[in-house]
Amino acid sequence: MNYFPDSTYDYGNNGRMGVATPQANPTVEAEFSILFPRTVSLQASRLICDAADPKQRLMSYIQNLDKTLLGYGGMKLTSFGFACTGSSYLVGADAEQVIEEELSDQFGYPVVLAASAIRSALQAVGAERIVLVSPYPDWLSDAAHAYWTASGFQVTNVRRVATRTTNTETIYELSSADALPLLRDSMMTGVDAVLISGTGMPTLSAIHDVKLNVPIISSNLCLAWRLLQVAGKAELLETDHPPFIRGWGMRLSEARSSSPAG
Repeated sequence: MNYFPDSTYDYGNNGRMGVATPQANPTVEAEFSILFPRTVSLQASRLICDAADPKQRLMSYIQNLDKTLLGYGGMKLTSFGFACTGSSYLVGADAEQVIEEELSDQFGYPVVLAASAIRSALQAVGAERIVLVSPYPDWLSDAAHAYWTASGFQVTNVRRVATRTTNTETIYELSSADALPLLRDSMMTGVDAVLISGTGMPTLSAIHDVKLNVPIISSNLCLAWRLLQVAGKAELLETDHPPFIRGWGMRLSEARSSSPAG
């Protein structure tokens, strides 16, 4: 099956990628516009739920993902990413895999969930022992720890980024600078990778600027990489350094520049 947009269309010659993000999340589109080259077209949608309880929202997002995908109508997507890691932590890896397979079959293009993309990235770098940097409240950090342990990884340490409240929407008040103190000490020894979990806290500046002897990865980085990988766009990837995408550092520098665009 051909997942790609018509070759006669003006934009997205390297793919038309759908992504769904929690309704108040300001970070996913911003980071994907840096991670993806301009030859990739990003088609974003929102995950909607009016529940006050964050756990109910996370469950609703994943339970109603088919309805979100129906919202694209007849648009031909190359691949689709569910940009909400916390939902997978609640349902578990086995249920996550079933959701990916069933929705991919139903809609005719690869559907990738963020936690699944992270798992693929950790396997690509050969990681077994990981540090989890978490902006989540304790109940969701515990679920994340259980998810990665059940997936065969040893979580050596969970380092929590402080948020103003236990409501997950306060994650969106954070910046990548909030993760820096947790990445620059001896607690990172004896591990294979550092995972900054969650799609809502910006992470690309921290990943770019902090130099460790192990990879630092994040939910958005891994999901963008995996969407290109399942689309067969290996030429856009840094194949020797997964899960990185060619040119993303330059695009990040441009995004951080104070100079106005021409």
